[in-house]
Amino acid sequence: MAAIPSSVVKYVRTLWMSEMVITYLFVNSDGNLQEWGGHPRYYGLSNLTAGQPVTEQIFFLEGLLPANHTEVLQFMNMGGSTAHVHILPCHHGTWILLLDATVEHERQQQIQQQVNELSLLNYRQTQLLNQIEEARQGLLEEKQHLEEIIEVKSRLIASLSHELRTPLSSIIGYTDLLDKAKQEDEKTTNYLTTVKNNASYLLGLIDNILDQARLEAGKVELQPSHCDVKQLLNDLKALFFPAAQDKKLELEFTLQRNIPSKIMVDSLRLRQILINLVSNGIKFTQVGQIKLELAWEKDKLIFLVQDTGPGISPEAQEKVFIPFHREAETKHIQGTGLGLTISYQLVNLMGGELKVVESSPSGTTFSGFVVAPEVYHQGIVALTQEGNIIPQISVDAKILVVDDNSVIRMLTEIYLKTGGYTVITACSGEEGIEIAIKEQPNLVLMDLLMPDMDGYIAVQRLREQQFIEPIIALSASNFDSDYEYALNVGCNGYLTKPVDATKLLEKVALILKG
Repeated sequence: MAAIPSSVVKYVRTLWMSEMVITYLFVNSDGNLQEWGGHPRYYGLSNLTAGQPVTEQIFFLEGLLPANHTEVLQFMNMGGSTAHVHILPCHHGTWILLLDATVEHERQQQIQQQVNELSLLNYRQTQLLNQIEEARQGLLEEKQHLEEIIEVKSRLIASLSHELRTPLSSIIGYTDLLDKAKQEDEKTTNYLTTVKNNASYLLGLIDNILDQARLEAGKVELQPSHCDVKQLLNDLKALFFPAAQDKKLELEFTLQRNIPSKIMVDSLRLRQILINLVSNGIKFTQVGQIKLELAWEKDKLIFLVQDTGPGISPEAQEKVFIPFHREAETKHIQGTGLGLTISYQLVNLMGGELKVVESSPSGTTFSGFVVAPEVYHQGIVALTQEGNIIPQISVDAKILVVDDNSVIRMLTEIYLKTGGYTVITACSGEEGIEIAIKEQPNLVLMDLLMPDMDGYIAVQRLREQQFIEPIIALSASNFDSDYEYALNVGCNGYLTKPVDATKLLEKVALILKG
């Protein structure tokens, strides 16, 4: 009796069905049943005869042999039991595996029964949905009315801001010119300094009001770009040093070592957030220090701003991010009460969070984060465990992952994102074709064994529709016939599951490099 090939054993292990009743049969190249094992009686195969055509003993195999690639027949009725039938071609014939699917089939029937029962509730659901739709229409009309009011307010504020900014810019500009003229009259110089400082303060107030109006109207659009965090921190130090020195406050700016040299973030808005938080700390702190600490973890830039001011009461903490809110004890300090509000809304817009983590009479600590993935430069991404270099073709490369298994799909997506790629996904062959034609990704990872439409057919359809980008096949099979068939239908590469991150990134980089 011939030994079961190791490739067949590996294939069975990848199915994760060790507790099922398994029967195997081997059919030679002439279509005759040569040997079998396992539990054939369980599937009603009690009279198998060696040397006889297998199609005369197992009728549903008619027309399926000889096979040129792996096929799976789901939920076949076998003598009172239900089985998944796997047809695996090899060099000298075909292996046929029968795996018990009786429990799974019964579970599906139960689910179908539940679906049928739920369908009886459609009438009541329809009535309820109609009532909800009427309420939604009413809310929508109210929302549109409020949006019109906000739009009018935003246009008014924008118009006023424009009209005020023009003369203020002129005042500040000419003040700078006079200041550079090095007036010998000390009194005149003091007058000019006062005019300049107050004009700058007024300009800052207008900018805050304009930003708040834009945020309320949803018109602030992020512009992510490569940001050097170290340089940003140095710029902030230089900006705040004079103000801190005037109040004899100590500035402590810290950058943790794990922060990448470049991150992808809207650096202008990030700068605005940090300026608002630090300037707020300087404004309310009379003695002590202001701390700013930046860290990075899992695509997030984390920031912490701490002061030694009078603190914020628990009641005031609940209102600290409300527009124009000022506590009675702080109304003597200049400001509109918009700095923290704008920072809070910008942080949310950037996929993060801002909150007061601690406040007492000895100081206040704000902490938060914004989404800021590391920028991978073209050239090298990482080193493999063997020390080999994984090349990165382009951080703009878009990859489509097609797999019906949600866990494998998510894991593959994580692996690819660590390599700096943009990832889109599909859960079936049909969806994969639709997304590939629409999005035109730079590469497709295609699972070969999927229900309804398998990967082989999906690849053929894509090539028929003139999709020319590379496709890598993913399969649990390591048979040469499956590998060759995948290449014949249009794949550019082949990976055997389970695939680790290193192998995946190496293969993707190699295929993209061409």
